Amino acid sequence: MQIVRDITAIQEPTCQVITLAEAKNYLKVDYNEDDDIINSLILSAQKRLEQYAGIAFTPRTLQTIAYVDAFIELPYAPISIVLNVELFRAGEWIELTQGEDFYLVGPTYTKVYIKTYPSSEFRFTYQCGYNELPESIKTANLKLLADLYDFRSSESPNDRLNEIQMTAYELIQPFKRINYFI
Repeated sequence: MQIVRDITAIQEPTCQVITLAEAKNYLKVDYNEDDDIINSLILSAQKRLEQYAGIAFTPRTLQTIAYVDAFIELPYAPISIVLNVELFRAGEWIELTQGEDFYLVGPTYTKVYIKTYPSSEFRFTYQCGYNELPESIKTANLKLLADLYDFRSSESPNDRLNEIQMTAYELIQPFKRINYFI
């Protein structure tokens, strides 16, 4: 069992999945008045799809605090490196040793198996995200961005997915893992 209590970005993503120029080209917008809105919607679409799929589209460093019985599948893959695993004991964080206290399984969707301190609270610091984003994820971002842009002034919320949103989520479905929100 794993209960994630907190996910914090130690190093924020260094880039957006879609540039403003790519977004404007896809939206067929040739004026600059909506640049701030489009930039905001680019980030909104990216965050929404990352949360849905449980993956990081761009490189970043995260820190997750979780209660762990025996193992945890770290949120937001692909995992490039686990930097630190710590145990909360007697009011302080104690650094654990790989191989002695825990071990890692899996190169991309890494699981951390705790050997010496099961059923405790841990802090995991790790780097994750794609260095080269699969094209279908980028396309899903563009589709969701277009939907957000087209319906940005809609006053009545629609709780049903429209065709464009469904296509965006279908494109990202093969990469979907687990849902965590940061």
